[in-house]
Amino acid sequence: MYESGQDGPAIVDEGVDRAIVDALRGQDLSGFEIWRWLGSAQGIPSRLTEAHLYPTLYRLEAEGLLQSDWHEGERTRRKYRPTARALERADEPDWSPAGSRANQGQFGAPDRAERRLASPDPEAGSWFMPREAASTARPAAAALLATPPAAPRADRHDERRPPAPVEPGPTSGESSRPGRAALAAYAADLGARLDLPRIERDRVRQEIADHLADSAGALEQHGYRSEAAASEAVSRLGSPRDEATLIEQAEQSPGRFNRAIRRGLFLLVAEMLLWLFLSIGVLVVAPGVTDMVVSVARLTGLHLTVLESAEWATNQVAIVACLGAFAAGRLSMGQLARISRHGDATLRRPWAVGGAAGVLTLVLLLPGYQDALTVATLLAAPVAFVAGTLRPRHANESAYSLRGVAAGILLVAIVTLLPCGRMFAYDPNATPRTPLAQGGSVELTVFETDSGSYEYGVPPSTGAGVVTVELWPASTDGPFIVVDRSATAATISVKPGIPNSDTTVAPSGAQAVDLTKLPPYRQWWVVAVTTAPNGQRTALDVIVQTGASPTLSNALSWLVSKL
Repeated sequence: MYESGQDGPAIVDEGVDRAIVDALRGQDLSGFEIWRWLGSAQGIPSRLTEAHLYPTLYRLEAEGLLQSDWHEGERTRRKYRPTARALERADEPDWSPAGSRANQGQFGAPDRAERRLASPDPEAGSWFMPREAASTARPAAAALLATPPAAPRADRHDERRPPAPVEPGPTSGESSRPGRAALAAYAADLGARLDLPRIERDRVRQEIADHLADSAGALEQHGYRSEAAASEAVSRLGSPRDEATLIEQAEQSPGRFNRAIRRGLFLLVAEMLLWLFLSIGVLVVAPGVTDMVVSVARLTGLHLTVLESAEWATNQVAIVACLGAFAAGRLSMGQLARISRHGDATLRRPWAVGGAAGVLTLVLLLPGYQDALTVATLLAAPVAFVAGTLRPRHANESAYSLRGVAAGILLVAIVTLLPCGRMFAYDPNATPRTPLAQGGSVELTVFETDSGSYEYGVPPSTGAGVVTVELWPASTDGPFIVVDRSATAATISVKPGIPNSDTTVAPSGAQAVDLTKLPPYRQWWVVAVTTAPNGQRTALDVIVQTGASPTLSNALSWLVSKL
């Protein structure tokens, strides 16, 4: 019978469960057709009310005993079928029979086929007409026993397809009949009260609307006036609030909720790891993109540089982590709501807070090279996760839209190349007391050796005088990189070599520079200078080079050091 739980009446009646599975052997039936069958089953009408029919069906679905999908016909209907597990369980002797044991033959094999064949007749059903009238259909049914079973129906919808709009009557021509508006209003009121995912809420609303239309139609066929039939059909289901409570309890089982939590956590971790893995591709592509931008800028007369420092590389990972956090929030929230059968609004706050805390812990402990921009980007990842939960992916929606992918690429490009962020401009004429050569085509090349030091090369035809490469301390001034104003002379001057056509071979005769042995400047102004016999200095080419990498740490350590 019905047992009370902490959250309301729990629908538990194994006899009714077996009767439902028994009626579905070999055929798919809608909820209303099942209701008719149960009305002709001895002992069931006293054990199941019409208001508990759909909560019972939804509970059996949650337990894995029933499956359902939409069937097309004269009117689209949601129909149920038993799972293999249900059929095996129905044959077990310890599953309580539906009805008294004295009447067990009512559900036995000899009578089951005959009873099933008679009940689909829309004129049958003891809950809408006297049982004696229903029994008159038996002789006709017996004549059908020799008919081979019909092939499985092939007119099912995909489960992901949303239900059709609510139809207030059996046919479109009856939608304006008196009393039909009350049926539509009941279904709409019930749907508004349900704390279920949107697609599931639409499914329930449509099923209830179909049931009410069928119920009212059957009542009209047996003498009820239209308004009275609609009123009676609604009254049998009870108030929309109580029906919504029963349906929610049946749909939102603890087992489903636990599966949803496990699935949500799996998606959260998997998406973050996937996007962190994809950051490797960003690290490979980003330098080439920035070099292309710098080259195009030089054609227009601009001198731009991107400080491809260790912090810059970590920032690429941080940007991708933000994108991964958004995807994790979107996917995990949608799966959590779908599997647990809870509405998005109910789960969003606890899931967003808990997930954001997990993402925050991950990015705070993620190893890398930190600066203010990198840490700020990492701290944006939990915010991105919360933003993802605001737009969860549901069953019939794509995980990644073309617009979303384009927005993600644009975000990476903007944050990576934005002036005042990672791209700077510099004036090659800014070397103190060293004017830039006019019309020169000398290019200073940089080669990093296996030991981590750097060697510089210039072409041999650099004119008269001695050519050296000087490193001046540099600093940022807004979107510009300038020679440090406190510097009165170069920090170091070395002899360059002659670059080889093979860029993997160090310039011959060049002196190496170990940046870790120099003062800890974040960037260096590197200039190839030729000094004439009369002491006149001329800058042949200028580049900006990042200094030695800082110590590997994480965002948490960086924040603690700044406090």
